[in-house]
Amino acid sequence: MSSNRSVARPGRWQRWRALVLVGIALLVWGLRWLWPLQGWPGWIVAVLFAWAGLELIRLCWFPHRWR
Repeated sequence: MSSNRSVARPGRWQRWRALVLVGIALLVWGLRWLWPLQGWPGWIVAVLFAWAGLELIRLCWFPHRWR
Protein backbone atom coordinates (compact mmCIF):
# COMPACT_ATOMS: atom_id res chain seq x y z
CA MET A 1 0.00 0.00 0.00
CA SER A 2 1.53 3.31 -1.01
CA SER A 3 1.00 6.39 1.07
CA ASN A 4 0.27 9.64 -0.72
CA ARG A 5 1.45 12.51 1.47
CA SER A 6 -0.05 15.17 -0.80
CA VAL A 7 -3.58 14.16 0.22
CA ALA A 8 -4.61 15.95 3.41
CA ARG A 9 -5.75 13.61 6.16
CA PRO A 10 -8.82 14.55 8.20
CA GLY A 11 -8.00 16.75 11.16
CA ARG A 12 -4.52 17.65 9.91
CA TRP A 13 -4.94 21.40 10.35
CA GLN A 14 -6.72 20.98 13.68
CA ARG A 15 -3.84 18.89 15.03
CA TRP A 16 -1.29 21.34 13.64
CA ARG A 17 -3.08 24.35 15.20
CA ALA A 18 -3.35 22.59 18.57
CA LEU A 19 0.34 21.63 18.49
CA VAL A 20 1.46 25.16 17.61
CA LEU A 21 -0.73 26.71 20.30
CA VAL A 22 0.48 24.34 23.01
CA GLY A 23 4.07 25.02 21.91
CA ILE A 24 3.60 28.80 22.08
CA ALA A 25 1.94 28.57 25.50
CA LEU A 26 4.77 26.42 26.88
CA LEU A 27 7.40 28.70 25.31
CA VAL A 28 5.87 31.82 26.85
CA TRP A 29 5.54 30.12 30.24
CA GLY A 30 9.06 28.73 30.12
CA LEU A 31 10.64 32.03 29.13
CA ARG A 32 8.83 34.20 31.68
CA TRP A 33 12.18 34.99 33.31
CA LEU A 34 13.27 37.01 30.22
CA TRP A 35 12.86 40.75 30.50
CA PRO A 36 10.29 41.37 27.72
CA LEU A 37 8.02 38.59 28.96
CA GLN A 38 8.18 39.75 32.58
CA GLY A 39 6.09 42.77 31.62
CA TRP A 40 3.21 40.61 30.39
CA PRO A 41 0.36 40.28 32.87
CA GLY A 42 -0.36 36.79 34.14
CA TRP A 43 -3.80 36.76 32.56
CA ILE A 44 -2.22 36.70 29.08
CA VAL A 45 -0.35 33.50 29.95
CA ALA A 46 -3.53 32.07 31.51
CA VAL A 47 -5.52 32.88 28.35
CA LEU A 48 -2.89 31.15 26.20
CA PHE A 49 -3.10 28.00 28.33
CA ALA A 50 -6.91 28.12 28.38
CA TRP A 51 -6.99 28.44 24.59
CA ALA A 52 -4.52 25.56 24.23
CA GLY A 53 -6.65 23.45 26.57
CA LEU A 54 -9.81 24.19 24.61
CA GLU A 55 -8.06 23.26 21.36
CA LEU A 56 -6.92 19.95 22.84
CA ILE A 57 -10.40 19.21 24.22
CA ARG A 58 -11.92 20.02 20.84
CA LEU A 59 -9.36 17.79 19.12
CA CYS A 60 -10.12 14.85 21.42
CA TRP A 61 -13.91 15.17 21.59
CA PHE A 62 -14.70 16.38 18.07
CA PRO A 63 -12.09 15.00 15.65
CA HIS A 64 -12.50 15.74 11.95
CA ARG A 65 -13.52 12.73 9.92
CA TRP A 66 -13.90 11.96 6.24
CA ARG A 67 -17.39 12.58 4.93
